[in-house]
Amino acid sequence: MTQPGRLALAMVLLVVVTSCVVNAVTYYLATRAPPVGALATIVGAALAGAAAAGVLAVAGGFAGLRLKRPDAAEIADIRNGPEQERSHRTTIDSEMGQAIIEGALDAFVQTDERCVVLNWSPHAEALMGWTRAEAVGRSVEELLFPEPLRVLYRQWLDRFLSEAEGSGVGGRYETPLLQKDGREFFAEVSFTALRRGEGHIVNAFVRDITAKRAAEEQLFQAQKMESVGQMTGGIAHDFNNMLTVITGTIEILADGVKHDAALASIVRMIDDAAGRASQLTANLLAFARKQPLRPRETDVNGLIEEVVQLLSPTLGRQIEIETALSDRAWPALVDRGQLSSALVNLAINARDAMPEGGRLLFRTANFAREDSDAELAGLGPGDYVTIEVIDSGAGIPAAIRDKVFEPFFSTKQFGTGTGLGLSMVFGFAKQSGGGVVVDGEEGKGACFRIYLPKANAEALEMPQAGAAPPDGELRGGTETILCVEDDDVVRAHVIGRLESLGYKVIAAANAAQALELINAGTPFDLLFTDIVMPGAMNGRQLAQKVAELRTPLRVLYTSGNTFGAFDLDKRPGEGVLLLAKPYRKAELARMVRLCLDRAIDHQGDPIPLPYSVQEDVERFLKENPPKRE
Repeated sequence: MTQPGRLALAMVLLVVVTSCVVNAVTYYLATRAPPVGALATIVGAALAGAAAAGVLAVAGGFAGLRLKRPDAAEIADIRNGPEQERSHRTTIDSEMGQAIIEGALDAFVQTDERCVVLNWSPHAEALMGWTRAEAVGRSVEELLFPEPLRVLYRQWLDRFLSEAEGSGVGGRYETPLLQKDGREFFAEVSFTALRRGEGHIVNAFVRDITAKRAAEEQLFQAQKMESVGQMTGGIAHDFNNMLTVITGTIEILADGVKHDAALASIVRMIDDAAGRASQLTANLLAFARKQPLRPRETDVNGLIEEVVQLLSPTLGRQIEIETALSDRAWPALVDRGQLSSALVNLAINARDAMPEGGRLLFRTANFAREDSDAELAGLGPGDYVTIEVIDSGAGIPAAIRDKVFEPFFSTKQFGTGTGLGLSMVFGFAKQSGGGVVVDGEEGKGACFRIYLPKANAEALEMPQAGAAPPDGELRGGTETILCVEDDDVVRAHVIGRLESLGYKVIAAANAAQALELINAGTPFDLLFTDIVMPGAMNGRQLAQKVAELRTPLRVLYTSGNTFGAFDLDKRPGEGVLLLAKPYRKAELARMVRLCLDRAIDHQGDPIPLPYSVQEDVERFLKENPPKRE
């Protein structure tokens, strides 16, 4: 009962009780009053009025109850109040959900268990190209998935929904998807499956991760190439140590059998094989970016013209060679010999891609990279010279484009190549401070683009074995050489070679032994040290330590792999000489003589006399002090 009804009932009861009391008093008076007279008349009127009031009060109370009773509409409003509130809240939640979907950074796609699209956000329109009107009602696998994945996706979704327990289950996966124009992109899909009656509703957020995936693949490729480079560099270093002994022994055998034609022919065959092995290790070091380079200011246009003249008779008449050289091309800071080898390798690779003949183009240009530019071949910001080698051959399939620079990877028939040509180009460009990329489509030729750093005013050059002019005869000497070499066989071989040239040799197996000899006051004229040695100190660090103890100092370095001992970002000094392994006796003799005859030490400072001569002078002055007059 409502509040007004309860008040009306209380009023009726109050009136009825009051009427009963009045009637009772009136009845008492009536029984005591005479039957005729004024008092009887008054009492009769009072009884009639009380009875009438009681009747009217009861009638009015019931009428009030009837008037205050809510009608059907009021009852419906009362009953529907919570439902209207819930409906209003649902409307608000729906609007908020739609706002979240439309404002999300990822595309939103809603489907049922049959893969029919139910909802399609504005971001989905922008990412996939289909409008909402075009997408809703269509099958999502036909809209987005490539043909080979459509059946697989439908089977996977059916199995997932059948195995899902309860509502709100979901997951995440990565897959290639298609845009409306047919272009493929890689997407990350986060989804939830909600049960609705006997079916499911699948809500999915789609994110384009094509750029992220490409960056991850580039990082993985770079890490793989770096790991392979470390391995090949180590193999090349050890192999060069062995080749140093092999080539030296071959020279001794050649001198011993030069009067026997049959044996001399065999020795020449062994020597040729050793030469090919040496070139193989050189290519491995080039890929590993561990080869000793002599970068200097180079006119790339002039060098390309020299290479073209060399290639014209080599490639054959079926290959038409053209050049498009920019007259504004900057000079590059690069090793001329290694750049020539790289261009020849690319030209030969292009010839093999054009067995029926074709067109080969060399093109140069300038390129400036800013900090904000997209990543390109691992290049840092700065100025670069680009050299493009473009052919009209079969091209490179996209599936193997990222593998062409890997060592021993080749699409040629077995036995027609080593698989090191392109890897050598890659390693040389990287070690020079640049990079190399390949473009082109299958059947439309290929373009290899080399980026080389622009030369500045201080071009860097590291003298090597070829720095000394060749002499007709081997020149030796009588100076003392401190030879530091960790390999026992190589050390014994080098000592024999140096002693045969007339030098006095003091041997040390590592940097610690060398420092012991130096601290003991052992005199010497030249420190001839391997760069890569076991222990806490390599050859470069040994030379720096010795220079603190003895100044000036002459140093000749040797190594089959420098392993980064020379930082090409800094000028190593005009006096730095490096004899790369393997080397012949003539190269050893020239470099030792060059280092001893130059008037500068390993830092480029002047040296007046060799140490042995200084020792003799000091001894003579001690024994024969000048007389005072």
